[in-house]
Amino acid sequence: MRILEYRTRVRHGGRWETVPPNRNEKVAALLERQFPDHEAILWAVAGADEQHGSDARFTEHWLNTAAEPISLEGVWIPSDVSEGPNGETKLSQADGGRLKHMLEPLLKEEKRLESLTSSKLDNLYEHLLDQGRFFSKESARPDYAYWRGRKVWSADETVALSLDREPQRVNDRSLRQFKKSPFAIEYRRRLAEANRAIELGELGKGISRSDLRLLFTRMGIDIPAGFVIHRLATVEDDIADERMRESTKRVLETLILVMAAEKYGYDPSADDQAQVFQAIFDDAKANGLSLAEKSVPNKLNAAWQRFVSRKDLDGKLQEIKKRYDEKAMRRLKKRK
Repeated sequence: MRILEYRTRVRHGGRWETVPPNRNEKVAALLERQFPDHEAILWAVAGADEQHGSDARFTEHWLNTAAEPISLEGVWIPSDVSEGPNGETKLSQADGGRLKHMLEPLLKEEKRLESLTSSKLDNLYEHLLDQGRFFSKESARPDYAYWRGRKVWSADETVALSLDREPQRVNDRSLRQFKKSPFAIEYRRRLAEANRAIELGELGKGISRSDLRLLFTRMGIDIPAGFVIHRLATVEDDIADERMRESTKRVLETLILVMAAEKYGYDPSADDQAQVFQAIFDDAKANGLSLAEKSVPNKLNAAWQRFVSRKDLDGKLQEIKKRYDEKAMRRLKKRK
């Protein structure tokens, strides 16, 4: 996405100076994010307002007037259009409804942005600019393998990692130029908390894994996902993460079993499920998922064995479990 950062250059005292964007330019940049064709559309709206008055918006004549420049720009093309007695555009009722449906969100958003206070508009604009700044690019992502190998980190390094950024690129020094950036402001807030904790003797200058819980509590944040996923957290946090992964695994296994039962007719109580397994394998392969053919029945049956002891089943899985239990009882009686 292209981020518009309006800058006007003016000559002052024999030299060129950059003038910050005005309110209208900030609104335009924010509209650009959601409505790439907003300039052409608003120009057409202004023309229709001038001819019919803004009170006439979305009336038949107003829509006909707005439609002509919009369609000429290729922004929107009516499906059924005719001409009036003077050659003017005449929309069908259906096209008029479609045009209104396209224009309303843009005009509502424009009105909302124009009603914001200067501070709120500035904040939104800076959030938008942050998306295009160097610290939001993929190249600013950290080398977690490298940082995981360090026994301690500096306050600056820890703060950068807590924001999922590479400390060698994104740090207090590299962010100094961004006075209003929400990202930079949050970075400085976290760094101030870390430095204060060091100053009070709560932490050493080298921040270790065992210090992280205290530090993040001081910052008012949870343990960042990057610290958990890339194993930068403590052993205690790793255990908590393992429990979280097991919980997630159970949920995913439930979803897979439900889909296998509902879409493919998977039933572990049935004697022959070869066609079911083949259909799942074929669909997985068609969607680019590389699986060994035997892994489909193996993984499904293993998931079912972990699942079958649960007593809170309902719907299709409850029916399958009932048949599964009945079949197990019949086998048991035969053995006796």
